[in-house]
Amino acid sequence: MPFQAPAAGVLLPPYRILDLTGPEGVFCGKLLADYGADVIKIEPPAGDPTRQRPPFIGDRPGPERSAYFLFYNTNKRSVTLDLESSQGQDLFKKLAASADVLIESFPVGYLKSLGLDFESLKTGNPGLVMASITPFGQTGPWKDFQSTDLISLAASGFMQITGDPDGPPMRQGNEQSHFPGAQHAAAAIMGALFYRDMQGGPGQYIDVSMQEAMITYYTDAHPALAWMQNGENVTRVGTNSTLVIPLGAYPCKDGWISAGIITPREWENLSQWMFEVTGNEEILNDDFKGGNQDRAPYNDIITALVIDFTTRFTSEELFHQGQERNLVFIPVNTVSDLLSDPQLEASNFWFELDHAEAGTLKYPLGVFDSDEVSPGTKPAPHLGQDNHAIFGVELGLDENELASLRSQGVI
Repeated sequence: MPFQAPAAGVLLPPYRILDLTGPEGVFCGKLLADYGADVIKIEPPAGDPTRQRPPFIGDRPGPERSAYFLFYNTNKRSVTLDLESSQGQDLFKKLAASADVLIESFPVGYLKSLGLDFESLKTGNPGLVMASITPFGQTGPWKDFQSTDLISLAASGFMQITGDPDGPPMRQGNEQSHFPGAQHAAAAIMGALFYRDMQGGPGQYIDVSMQEAMITYYTDAHPALAWMQNGENVTRVGTNSTLVIPLGAYPCKDGWISAGIITPREWENLSQWMFEVTGNEEILNDDFKGGNQDRAPYNDIITALVIDFTTRFTSEELFHQGQERNLVFIPVNTVSDLLSDPQLEASNFWFELDHAEAGTLKYPLGVFDSDEVSPGTKPAPHLGQDNHAIFGVELGLDENELASLRSQGVI
């Protein structure tokens, strides 16, 4: 499509983006839609499978009530289309001919089997940018392997650094492997559009491997460097650290508190406070008064002493009294804590959207806040709600043609 300047209040021009992603890439389309792009969610006639994914609003299942779908598809439009039918393929090619971007997360080779791969589509649209988000990318011996979040975390090595020192590698909560690939894809898409529109380049194909993207999320642990230098894997440390002692999450009267002590002055302040509260002189041991690495051999003892101390306070008491002593004590928030957090309230992080069936829902603002622009504020679309606007008005199909396509299960 010809380049158009962004509308007032949004970051991106109204780029036409066709979203064929499943859970592995749906966040990519959400980011671009929230920034102002015209993202069209293309769903099977029966609906995207995630519409049936719990939890459901009001605990009542339904295609318009999945909390997962409602969150990841804000600011998108929705059309239904059977890509495996010849008529559906023809309609999709018409959509792709005027699109700026196509994002997909199908198994490698699936779109090519339908004649809808990048090489086929770019003949009718040389400026098309296409991004594929797959478990292991489009090349290599694992390209055809299926995957899950657990497999992605294991294959990337991320699980090697997650868990307790004496326990097995652990998977993180939720589907964390779905975010790096989606975010890398969104950034690459915006770079490709800049190259096309501002430097006169052609469209291009973007191959995103979830395994590779996940690896970039833990390079701060320097696993490759540790192996090359010492021939050792980076060890699991649980919620603690081998570099900062004490550091981690510790129980308190009403939940958990996170604490980190780095400098000698912080250690002096903490140890004196702990002695005043517990009366245990062991915390004043001269062997603990050096740097963090001097305390490393005594990590278990120090952890036990810290727990004896923190369990005497609530998280708020530790937070505020720690601040008075220039110590970093931060409560480990629950979801209910976040919804009433004064910092998030002050930054207007939460906002409400009205959905015709699911009702009024609270959403996080997004990844940026600005006086000039803000994320879009349209709720997730109803199944096929834009069929008429896109297939009828934009592609020129009349009511009889639309009715025929519906009766045949094409849309």
